Amino acid sequence: MIAMLQKKWKNLPAALRTVLTLLAVLALAALLATVRHNASAYRTGVWDTGSQTLIYGRMHQMEQGQRAPGGFLGVYTEDWSDDQNRSWFREDTPADAAQFRPYTHQSGLQGWALGGMNRLLRVFLPEGTARETALYWVNSTLFYAVQLLTALAVWQELGVLPAAFWMAAILLAPWLQRGMKDLYWVPWTWQLPLLAVLLLCRCTCARGRTPRWCWPLVSLAVLVRCMCGFEFISTFLILCEAPLVYCWAGGDRRAWLRRMICTGFAAVGGVAAALGAWFIQGVIYLGRAVGAGAAALTGAAAALALWFGQECLCFGSAAAAWQNMAEAITDRISLTDDAVRAVTIGQVLAQYFVLDTEPVLQLGPAAVTAGQLLLFGLAVGAVSVVIGLRRGVAAQLVPLGVVWLLSLAAPASWMVLSKAHAAIHTHLVPMLWHFAFVPVSCMLLPALAALLIRGRKKDLVASH
Repeated sequence: MIAMLQKKWKNLPAALRTVLTLLAVLALAALLATVRHNASAYRTGVWDTGSQTLIYGRMHQMEQGQRAPGGFLGVYTEDWSDDQNRSWFREDTPADAAQFRPYTHQSGLQGWALGGMNRLLRVFLPEGTARETALYWVNSTLFYAVQLLTALAVWQELGVLPAAFWMAAILLAPWLQRGMKDLYWVPWTWQLPLLAVLLLCRCTCARGRTPRWCWPLVSLAVLVRCMCGFEFISTFLILCEAPLVYCWAGGDRRAWLRRMICTGFAAVGGVAAALGAWFIQGVIYLGRAVGAGAAALTGAAAALALWFGQECLCFGSAAAAWQNMAEAITDRISLTDDAVRAVTIGQVLAQYFVLDTEPVLQLGPAAVTAGQLLLFGLAVGAVSVVIGLRRGVAAQLVPLGVVWLLSLAAPASWMVLSKAHAAIHTHLVPMLWHFAFVPVSCMLLPALAALLIRGRKKDLVASH
């Protein structure tokens, strides 16, 4: 029966299979978001409510038909984190357009998207609380969808058990269960660069060459993520390369190295485009350097101009726009933050690897921290190498080992490159473990077991 269904599935046109797969993924994602109550702030909690006020302010602004130069996120209060903005949104309280304070440290693409969706939902859900729940549900559904697509890629490469373990790591992660709904961080966009590269690898392996449209798709994925916030960018750029490094370790290394380099340029191009978008927004906001900004940002630099334009519209001059951009960037790097200049990289790493006791996986009373998972992963890796050498499959462990190391390096890179941000934002940084150190560690357990067991069977056959 299963074989017959598989045959019928393969006989369907490729486009139809793709559409049916996406529909099934969305249906399952919606079911998970509903069953797991991820749309409820009361049943599954919330994450970083301080930052979400910027989204509520922007949605409330769009809802009232108000505009401010640049289209930034913002609030109607003196305090950026004042929850009064959320109350005004939920209660549909009129606000004075002149009181709107733009937050100019990023483009705020998520504010445009969610603001537009909120206005559409208003037709069916006039109550603000109901619209908020609906937006939470959409965010959670999209997060599950990107994770299911990632698990599907794992299934195709490593089998059903590794894919199941990947999803188990998502479902058992306290940080993700309360954070996937977040309207400011929109965590589903964090996975977009990895998904784009997984598709690139899939198409390359199926066709024997990389379709040209894959490169701009990678750039677009990175662009979308960066226009929602530049934080943790080193993590996403490293994860972009992880699938390619896996293919490089187990295939034509010269060809895959070229693809790794091209993907790196495509990803950095996406970052440049996001910077340009932000630059132009600054110019539009400040108002005096629109022409100069647009002219200076042709080609790849056009992305940087977009941000500057937005800043200029906000502040009124190119000099003020540039100063604000510099402050936004230096606020996130270690060398320029006087408040944490004395904090060392070693202290930051120890804070998250050793001292942090919040679980990254939890099932009832059983919980695992990031440090414990790291030690367990190292132990499993050492045992696997020993067994692999005895079974003659050690070389096949290399791709899996490299992926695990990159999954660890991705979150650690932000702790090293931006120790100032990481040292202060202890309520944010632990989320990075789930992109993708935790799911990769879980995924590799059945993958390693299957590889080592197959190696043993071959040895038994050879001995007879």
